[in-house]
Formats: sequence, structure tokens, C-alpha cells
Amino acid sequence: MNVVESSAQQQLDEVQALMARPRQPAERAAAGFRRAELLDGTGRRDEALAACGQLLAACEGLHDAGVVVPCCQALRLQAHLLRQLSRPADALAALDRLVAAYGGHAEAEIRAHVAHALFQRTWWIDEPAARCEACDFMIELLDAQPDAALDAWRVDARLLKAEVEHHRGLPQNALATLEALIERFGGAVGPGIVLRVARARLASVVNLRELAQHTQAQVLCLSVADEIEAALADATPELRIEGVRALALFFDGLGPEEHARRAELVGWLLERYGRDASAQVRRMAALRAYDWAAGLRDHDDAGAALAACERLLGTFAGDADAVVQRSLASARLNQGYVLLERLGRADDALAVYEHLIARFQDAAAAELRDIHAKATAGRLACLKRLRKTIAVDAGGPVPALSKELRDEVREKVRQGRKHGDAGEASEAIALFDEVLAAHAASSHPELRRQCARALVHKAFCLIALERFEEAIAAADAMDARHGADPSTETQEQVALCLQYKSTALDRLGRRDDELRVHDQIVARWGDSDLPELRGRVAGALFRKGMALRQASRLESAIACYDEAIARTAVARESALQLWAAKSMINKAKVLEKLGDPAGQAKAYRVLIARFGDSGDAALRERAANAGEWLAEAEGRQGRTEAQRAALEDTLARFGTAMSSEQRTRMTRELQALKARAFGKMAKQAFGRVVRRKA
Repeated sequence: MNVVESSAQQQLDEVQALMARPRQPAERAAAGFRRAELLDGTGRRDEALAACGQLLAACEGLHDAGVVVPCCQALRLQAHLLRQLSRPADALAALDRLVAAYGGHAEAEIRAHVAHALFQRTWWIDEPAARCEACDFMIELLDAQPDAALDAWRVDARLLKAEVEHHRGLPQNALATLEALIERFGGAVGPGIVLRVARARLASVVNLRELAQHTQAQVLCLSVADEIEAALADATPELRIEGVRALALFFDGLGPEEHARRAELVGWLLERYGRDASAQVRRMAALRAYDWAAGLRDHDDAGAALAACERLLGTFAGDADAVVQRSLASARLNQGYVLLERLGRADDALAVYEHLIARFQDAAAAELRDIHAKATAGRLACLKRLRKTIAVDAGGPVPALSKELRDEVREKVRQGRKHGDAGEASEAIALFDEVLAAHAASSHPELRRQCARALVHKAFCLIALERFEEAIAAADAMDARHGADPSTETQEQVALCLQYKSTALDRLGRRDDELRVHDQIVARWGDSDLPELRGRVAGALFRKGMALRQASRLESAIACYDEAIARTAVARESALQLWAAKSMINKAKVLEKLGDPAGQAKAYRVLIARFGDSGDAALRERAANAGEWLAEAEGRQGRTEAQRAALEDTLARFGTAMSSEQRTRMTRELQALKARAFGKMAKQAFGRVVRRKA
């Protein structure tokens, strides 16, 4: 027996001795609950459950507050123990007993126990419609009480109801619930209620967007952010976190063309929350600022992205929090990438990468080692770029390029891309061919860069026109002319062009050649730490798995999917996570073909566990699909209860990520399962009656 167990046993002996002596009912009740609590604390659940039952039996019919409070505590503990012992119906019955027996008491402490029991029973109900009804029941009971101390529970009940309605795919209902909440409690001044009202207003933003009311959603975001900022000095840390969330939701609602407003918003966020006293607030601010800076980079706004990185690094330069420091390290990686690939400042980028390498040379955490590896790869790219520049300088000056010619070539490539995006592939190819005919032999870095862009987009357009042999020739020309170029941008384009080549080979039915191209992509860029190239590698493995599946080489296909999943195991980027999700889905379908429904169900469960809580819409959509297919797989194994649980969980978690058709289909299947289960129960009950009469 260890020290903790010895102390608990000593306390149990003391309580037992106390209960053996004549005591007032309130004292005996308090001692009885303490005994049950100690038994639960030492892992003796069955004895704790029995102790709760003994206390409740001994105090039945007593209404003194000193007795009722321990009885409420015992019923809540009993419900908790029953839940742990996988007896959910009995757990709900214990809470119902508490509400029924003590719901009419006026004492504040007893009312708080009743409110807690009401909320707990509502939370424990799994079926969404029943949970909504339980929310209404809780709201009705609490509203009948005049005690203002219960306002927090009243708001929580309405928030929970709105959340359930949202996940059931009923945003209009959720919005009505939230608007009623805000109207009733919006004028409260208590910090707990103010916080909950702010959360309700931000939940309204999400539902407004579901209803395509984007302008109203944006106005509401700014209104919440402004109100929190107006009283920032007195706001609790939890409320300041909601201020960060409000700005984040507003940012997410901006259109892709609103670059200036995005950059302005990053500054607003850092100015208000970058030096907050709460580490949690600073962590959220740093992470969101990093995400936004990366988004500016991806929208080709290099100047704004660099300014955002520098603002972020300057704001948190002296912050010692480890989570904030990880965001700063990611920001420095982003800064190096922008300097090297977007602005061509290899010297400045090299200094950034060398700073990161020195900082995380001995890092033990996997995320920091990943940053160190990416910084090392970035440093190598800088050195290659600088060596190439030195070599050009040694051979003579870079050929002159007038601003007029540079702008003319860039504009032709840009117009070609615009035609291609509009489905005007022939017009696009004509412009790309003009650029290639005039400048393919040039040694000037900018003209070579534009020619590489022209070739990769030409290959895409040729596939769109089903001119597959020409697309293969364009990809081969791209590899021959630019395959040895060390710049990250060009390597990404070469890898993309080889992907187009594999597509053309697939369409021509040349499977062996297609598989060789996939292997070539993995061999050349498999060790890269750059997200874009890692994505090409994962995509190549995924497509190779599809080709092998079509060739009925199912075991080999699974091996490809497993490798794609393994390579994206620690990825934070949504694009890489999406390849992992796609690979898991295809692996599950191959396992179905192999007659392994248990393995198929396991693959779907892994996907849901990994991406079910993602904020990315594409990942949530695949998690929702996996939930439906998991239910089907469980049904094929005859596991009806597991099938029903999968359907209920998927509808509750992903209702808003589904189409109305999918939601209706799954709801009908769930209702049919419940009807069959009810019919079976009725038949069994009838059989028992017949046997008794016999």
C-alpha cells in the first residue's frame, strides 16, 4: 500500500468511526457522502456505488438542507459511477431522481446541484433530437426559478441547444435560439454572462454563414471585436480569447482579393493582443498572425507577407512562452521562403535559415526537429542559388533585360494562365508557344523562370484538349531544360509537370510507364522538407496506388497508400493532410475488395479520429463520408449496434459538413435501424409473455 492509499484508508476508518457514533442526520449524511467519495478515490467503484445507495436509503423522506445537499452530491456521484460502469440509462435515471426529488427546493446550493444535474443529463443524451428536447426541458425548469444566480446555467442550456441544432444541419433554428439568448442576456454585466453572450454572438456568425448571410456575419464579427476592445482593460482572459476569435472569424470571411484588409487586420490583432498578460491569448494571437502571413504569401503578395512576418517577430521577440516561440520559428521559415522564392534575396534568406539552424540544433521535440530540417533544406537552396549566381558572374554579366521585355513576357504568361483557367486552352497554348519560341534558349534567370511557367501550364492545357502525346513531350522538355535548376519554385513546377505526364500516360493506357513516372517523383523529391514537394510525393504515391488497384494488384496498392499516410503523419499543412485522408479512404475501399470489412472499418475510424475535429472543410467532408461508410462496413459485419452508433455520431458531429441528400439518407437509415431494433425488442417481449403463459 503506497502513501496515498494509506492516507485514504486512514480517512475511511475515521469516517466509519464517525458514522458509528450517534450523530445528527446532517452530520451522518455528510459523513456518508465523504465515505463514498473516498471509496471512489481509491478505485473501489462498486463499494462507492453501494455507499451512495445506503446514504440515499437512510435519508429518504428527510428535507433538511443539511441532509439534502449530501444526497444531491451522492446522486451526482452515483450517476458518474454508473456512467463509468457502462450503465448510461441508470446514470440518467440517477440524475432524473435528483431533479424530481429536489427540484423544488429554494436553497441556492441545492438549486445549483439541480442545475448541474439538468445540464449533465442533457449532455449525456446521445441522440440529437432527444438532446434538443432535454435542452428545452432544462430551460423550462430553470426559467421557472427566480434566482439570478442560475443565469449562467440558463445561458449554457441555450448555447448547448444551438450547438446541437447547428450540428443537425438546422442553422436557422440555431440562429433563432442564439438571438433569443442575446436579446435576454445581452445587457448583463457579470463577467461569466458577458463571456457566454460573446460566445453566442460568435456562434451566430457561423450560422449566418451557413445561411449565406455573409455581410451580416462580418458586421457581427467586428461588433464583438469592438465591444471587447472597448473594455479590454477590464476583460477576463477568456473574454480576450473571444476577441481573438472574433478577429479570426472576420479574417476568414474576407474575399481573396482583399489583401490590404488582411494585412491591416494582422496589425490590429498584434497591437491589441500581442502583449497580453495571458499566455493563452498570446498563443492564439501568434498562431493566427502566422497563418495569415502564410496566406498572404500563398496569394503572391510577397511584400505584405514579409511585412506581416516582421511585425509578428517584432511583437513577440521577448516572449518566453514555448508555444509562442514555435509559432515564431514557423514565421521565420515563412520569412526565409518569401525572401528566397518570392523576392530572390538569397543572402537575406540564408541569414534567416542559419539563425534557425543554430537555434534548434539540439532540439528534442519532433516539431522543432522538423523546423530544423526545413531550415537546413532552405539553407541548401540558398547556397545553390548563390553558387549559381557566382558562376554566372564568373562567366560574364547576366544578359541585359529591359523592363519592357520583362513585363511583356510576364503579361503573356499571365494572360495564357487566364485563358487556361477560363477553359480556353487553345488560346492559352498559342500565348505559351510565343513565349517559348522567343525565349526558350535564353540564359537570363527571369526569362527562364517565365518559360518554365509557360511549359507547365501548356502541359496542363494539352491534357485538357486530350492531346496526350504532346503533353508528354512538353513534360519531357520541362525536365530536360529545367530539371537541374536548384530553385524551389522551378523544382515544384518540374514535379507538377511530371504529374501531368503521369496523367497523360494513364489516359493512353500505358500503365507501366505511368508507374515509372510516379516512382521517379518519389525518388527525386521524397526527401524534401518543403510542403509543396512533399505534396507532390504524396500525390504520386496516391495515384500509384490507384493505378495498382485498377491493375488488381491490391496488396501493392495498400502499401502505396500506407507510405503516403506515413509521409504525412506529422504534417500541419491542410494540403498534406488531405492526401493522407484520401489515401485512408482508398485503402479502406481496397480492404473491402480483399474481403476484410474489419480492416476497412478500422481505416475509417483512424481517419475520423485524426481529422474529425479539423477546421478544414475538405477534411471534415471526408471525415463525414468516412462515418457513413464506416456504418455500412459495420452493417456488413452484422454489427447493428456499432452501425447505429456510427450513424448517430456522424450525424451529430458532421451534420453541417454534409449535403442535404447525404444527411437525409443517413437519417433514414438510422430511423430504419431503430425501427428494426424496436420490432425485435417487441417480438422478444411477446415471446417472453407467451412462454410465461405456457
